[in-house]
Amino acid sequence: MEFAVAADHVFDGTILRHDCAVVIEDRRIRAVMRRNDVPKSIRCHTLPREAWLAPGFIDTQVNGGGDVLFNDDPTPHGIAAIAAAHRRFGTTALLPTLLSDTPAKMRISRHAVETVAGIDPSVIGLHYEGPFLSPDKAGVHDQGMLRHPGPAMPSCWRRCAMALRSSPWRPSRCRRASSRSWRVREFGCRLVIRWQPMRKPGPRCPKG
Repeated sequence: MEFAVAADHVFDGTILRHDCAVVIEDRRIRAVMRRNDVPKSIRCHTLPREAWLAPGFIDTQVNGGGDVLFNDDPTPHGIAAIAAAHRRFGTTALLPTLLSDTPAKMRISRHAVETVAGIDPSVIGLHYEGPFLSPDKAGVHDQGMLRHPGPAMPSCWRRCAMALRSSPWRPSRCRRASSRSWRVREFGCRLVIRWQPMRKPGPRCPKG
């Protein structure tokens, strides 16, 4: 299927173009051209006057949205609500993010993301934030959910075949991690190991 979207202003990520169209074929951008150069055989949808067409944002850490917190509702319905809320503000691809939680909740969230990713291209993977965090630098994470990597932990990642998974690890929790990391990679996962401290968020008020 091939179609085009035209707008008065088109930003391709590098260059700002005017009175142009983006030609899309099989969910991929095939060309960016002048609106008048679009072949008559291609259906063209024109955006409202003075509209801007630009690449969407990719958010790799989305804990919630639309009054839904992923930890509270790790279901396809919850993910759909989160994605819809962020889409309104220009995010077209995201990773639902689970804060440190039980192995059972990790498996449930993985299954939900796998289900949604098969039908919603905006859900590109799952982000596990924790649970291998230093207790004194865990920020808003539930202290009772923090733990060391164990032999059974990689099962939470088994059968994941999505774009990106990450789990912040901390030095005090990583003494046993090096011997486990090969097992995590075996399941097709990418490791993200961060060392910076996490702080509890303070009050956030709009600046007047």
